[in-house]
Amino acid sequence: MYKLNIFVLFYYFATAVFADTSVVNDNSFCIIPEPVLKVFTYNFTSLSDPTKDIILNNDYPNETLRIQLCIPLKQKCNGKDGYGICLIRNKEEKGIGMMPPKVSAENGKILFVFTGDDCTQNEKYTVNMTMKCDYKAGNNSYPELISHTEEQCNLRFTWRTVLACVHPKVQDCTVTDNKLHYDLSPLTRYSQNYVIHTGNRMSPKIILNICHSVIFKSDALCQMSSGVCLQKEPVSSGKGYINLGDVTHPPSLDDGKLKLEYQDGDICTERNRTEQHIKTTISFICDFKAIDTIPEYIGGKEECHYQIIWKTAAACSVESLRNHSVITAGRCTVTNPLTNFTYDLNSLMNNDFHTTAQNGLQYEFGVCKSPADMKCASGTGVCLTNNGTSIGKYNTNLIWQEGGPYLNYTDGDLCENERRRYTVIAFVCGAEGVSNTPLVMEQSPCQLIIHWSTNLVCEKRIKCATVDDEINLSSLIKSTSNYIVKMNKTEFHINICRPLVSVSGLTCSHGSAVCKTSLNADNEYVNETSLGFPKESPILNTNHETVLRYVSGSPCPENPTKLISSNFTFPCRYNNKGFPEFKEYKDCTYIFEWKTSITCGAVMGNWSSPCIIKDQLLSQECNLSLLYTHKNIYHVKNKQGKEYSISICGGQKFCNGSAVCQGSNGYGSLANVIFDYGRDVIKLQYSNGDKCVNNSYTSEVRFICNGSMGIGEPKLLWESQCSVEFEWQTNVTCTCKSSPREPTASSDTHESVQDFSPSHTGTVAGIVLGVIALVGVLLYFRDPDKRACFRSCWNPFSSRRGNGRVQYCRVDTTEEACLLLDVDPTQCQTDSDDDLLNA
Repeated sequence: MYKLNIFVLFYYFATAVFADTSVVNDNSFCIIPEPVLKVFTYNFTSLSDPTKDIILNNDYPNETLRIQLCIPLKQKCNGKDGYGICLIRNKEEKGIGMMPPKVSAENGKILFVFTGDDCTQNEKYTVNMTMKCDYKAGNNSYPELISHTEEQCNLRFTWRTVLACVHPKVQDCTVTDNKLHYDLSPLTRYSQNYVIHTGNRMSPKIILNICHSVIFKSDALCQMSSGVCLQKEPVSSGKGYINLGDVTHPPSLDDGKLKLEYQDGDICTERNRTEQHIKTTISFICDFKAIDTIPEYIGGKEECHYQIIWKTAAACSVESLRNHSVITAGRCTVTNPLTNFTYDLNSLMNNDFHTTAQNGLQYEFGVCKSPADMKCASGTGVCLTNNGTSIGKYNTNLIWQEGGPYLNYTDGDLCENERRRYTVIAFVCGAEGVSNTPLVMEQSPCQLIIHWSTNLVCEKRIKCATVDDEINLSSLIKSTSNYIVKMNKTEFHINICRPLVSVSGLTCSHGSAVCKTSLNADNEYVNETSLGFPKESPILNTNHETVLRYVSGSPCPENPTKLISSNFTFPCRYNNKGFPEFKEYKDCTYIFEWKTSITCGAVMGNWSSPCIIKDQLLSQECNLSLLYTHKNIYHVKNKQGKEYSISICGGQKFCNGSAVCQGSNGYGSLANVIFDYGRDVIKLQYSNGDKCVNNSYTSEVRFICNGSMGIGEPKLLWESQCSVEFEWQTNVTCTCKSSPREPTASSDTHESVQDFSPSHTGTVAGIVLGVIALVGVLLYFRDPDKRACFRSCWNPFSSRRGNGRVQYCRVDTTEEACLLLDVDPTQCQTDSDDDLLNA
């Protein structure tokens, strides 16, 4: 079986490598070498979908646009093929953009120009599509119509996409000093740069970004690694730009002053300093009122050391920002002092809430108010209903914290040592689909900690995919439990791209994505340490490995000036989603590896009777007949009442051979089975259905593994005049059988797993065939356009414990309770962190 697998793998790669290269690539105009820096290639092919056209509803009445960028429209326009853009006005179609367009990428401006049918007797329709870099847009964005009236013959669009960006260079944007924490990441820009005038409007301009390379575009033709550059004069090539420093180091504190230095710029030409490289230092000044300010150049050109100052709230420590937010907070509202986003929990004041701890104690509480009809004294915010004990009086002072806002209810009934009880209610923006039920995290004689995941505090969630959407880790996000990696007496609780799912007793800083903890003799969690927050999207490193980084965790024990972070790499391994493995700890960073099929791309599959699909490469097999144990046919209606009938296994009996039909119209026979491991989706694509206008009906059903859904039901995802797509979340595709070439791990816990090795003979055969395939690949991919083309073709497919950064602490009845970073040991009982793990 092993030798057969080797043969299949060799055949697969050989087919890709030695295929006939004489075939013309119809969308090659969408693969554009960058002409200024000449070190990378734009590839826009993934913006076109071979299964459906982009539909844009224009603001102009009764007007719609159908668009494809790199391939002709899926549906004909006015009965004709070959268009890329079709205008539908009052049900009349006009072809306003023929394929192929004229493409230019001069001086950082990427422009697609389409020419269409006659608009007037003397003028044809033209469409200008300008591609704009936006690292946050992804590659599934849509074009935006800038301006258009019925009389105009020229339409202008802007399309913001990460595919118009170069690979960025980034650095950690946090620093710690004397138990104070600073974070400049809110200043990082992803689609525009900061522009600083060095004098009047005709003077050279400084172009700047923070902890991120400059956004490369038509008016910023800076070097790829440059964090700051100088535009000497309006120019039409990169020669007019001077690199003032690369993104090389994180920010630092010097004599209490927060600074960021960009080093190793161009060679200095001032005063014969030809051996010196230009560098730039940005000095930040804390100003709570300085929101959306811009930096200021103050000199340094003559010394080739450019000096910039910046008054901004982002330069204030997290601790001072939190204290400032307390002073300026409103009634059950608080504003993030870094982003100006306001958290508003007033809608929760209309109800009372209940939660039960693991030991059976029941609590009733209100948000910014006292619950009605409770057993406790008037003014109580949290009441222990078992005996009517007040665990804190309510207040309306919502307090900002990096992991999410929180409430502190103080001055409850007396507890031990004549102290008074208090409650912390911490709100967190959890993963999509996570339970929104408040959970008791910790309780003691004097304190209660409640965590509550709610969308009301979701300012933003990071995108769980690389900048070009080549790798998407979203299917690894947990919403019901965490991944748990056990190493000796240590446990790592992990989520992907989202905060941890709340677990009773696990009191890492709320909002953390990774928590290191241990279990004591009483089976309680102790020594919790935050290993970072989900603030950065995954990236592809120089080895083309997917890397996810969590930052701003607890203070580093051996280097108090740094915060703990954690790194996850995701090597491709077919057959299963895999599981994280702890590798080593070094330089205040915990390093994990996660071998997974998620980063492997897509594999074509086959259909076999009666209702089984199997991928061609891995022999993973799914029995789809299990979807029909309760129903023979599924019916799905759109908002207008139009009903589709779906029977993947038995379409021929009721729908003229189609698995999907609407009325008497069949939506096609099976054309493709695709196991898209990168998106954790299995797609069944159907084509050549009954006649529709000048084309035929097509359909697609995509299955998404969801272990909590049971059989599930298909839902309408998208439809057009002649095409329809459904999404079916089900547990059936979660249990697909695969060839047992490697061990699998539990979905929630994992310890050391031993890999199995093939025989010596099989290994030798694999090496020989691998070398042959590698040589073929190298010969084929010497041409950069072929590399880009192949890539595009592949893509279809706490108070009690903890050294945590945040600790919940006892307060006196006269104190304003708060989350303290600089903890008084007489007020907070803490245990030292366990010994560092041996690498």
